[in-house]
Amino acid sequence: MELSSEMWKHLPYLYAHPGIISSVEEVARIKAEGYQQVFVKTENSDGQSDEERLDHLIRQREETPLSTPRTPFSEAIKTASVTYESAMTYAMRIVNDAKLGRKIDYDTAVETASAIVDSAVSNPDTLVCLSKLSSFDNYTYTHCINVAAIAVVFGEFIGMSRDDLILLGTAGMMHDLGKTTVPSRIVNKPGRLTKFECEEMKRHPVYGRTILSKNRAIPSKVLVAVRAHHEKFNGTGYPDGLTRKDIPAFARILCLADIYDALTSDRCYKHAILPNKALGIMYGMRDQDFDPTEIQLFIKCLGIFPSGSFVRLNTGNYALVFESNAQQPLYPKIKVIMDKQMRPIKAWDIDLSTQNPEAPDSVEITECADPSDYRQNLMEFMLPQ
Repeated sequence: MELSSEMWKHLPYLYAHPGIISSVEEVARIKAEGYQQVFVKTENSDGQSDEERLDHLIRQREETPLSTPRTPFSEAIKTASVTYESAMTYAMRIVNDAKLGRKIDYDTAVETASAIVDSAVSNPDTLVCLSKLSSFDNYTYTHCINVAAIAVVFGEFIGMSRDDLILLGTAGMMHDLGKTTVPSRIVNKPGRLTKFECEEMKRHPVYGRTILSKNRAIPSKVLVAVRAHHEKFNGTGYPDGLTRKDIPAFARILCLADIYDALTSDRCYKHAILPNKALGIMYGMRDQDFDPTEIQLFIKCLGIFPSGSFVRLNTGNYALVFESNAQQPLYPKIKVIMDKQMRPIKAWDIDLSTQNPEAPDSVEITECADPSDYRQNLMEFMLPQ
């Protein structure tokens, strides 16, 4: 199979003579020289690379909105909650395995990612909601699962195949395993990193790929995505300084999900940014970190008020967004849960898109509120009583 010469310039430590491996004898010779792996450039059955297929999906999604039947949120959230909790258990295990130098369990990763894909197909808003309102508070684990979930939701939004969604979810769960090799004092440092610490932190994608390569069952698509998830549109990312045309398809999606979850999560050195403001920041990073079209579609996928957003209404009451509206992003479905003093009230649902905005009693979202102002677990309002 023909090997692309373009990829080798960024990976100088690999076997550096691209070409066609045409015989068993050549394989034996390469192995005798001490090389254990080769990087194969494959094409899909339609003759397109993964990157070309992603570009096509994005263009198609811009022109023709998908209309996939969804399970009602109130029904889908029950299954999604079980999936999310199970995924968290798996995340704890693979992080500990990585720390101890054990081979990563890929079979369970595929099962976990498959369940995440099922939830995304059933009702993607459940995963977005869980990623923001779940009660798990260990960022190391929740970030792995949140990135997997958000990446899969976006991949499903643009129409990726189920097989690709499973691989994308698997890569999302594993994307930061390399941080287990970086000293915790650097990973969790509350202040600005020194130049040395920053350079060490930037090595974590390479460390991650090395950890995963111990299990030969893990596909190259996953390994490449993990290594490249911090590359940027304009070539200023790391570890290889790839520009947009050279960044693997899965890595481009993981980068979007990774930045969004990092911005909207509490860390030891910063408070979470409200989801709508985080998306605004990311939009401002277009042409730099992100392809402009991709970040616009990502925002359209999550909505101006993503599921799980805590919002204040023109009535003074407070509500939770539980389903975004890609066609009318300012008018999602909400659950009114609190009065003006943030006291819980008997909840009721409103589909803002069905209202007459001119009516005197119409309800509108005036702003996103900070959920930390309410000290209880907001997810309890979303789960069936």
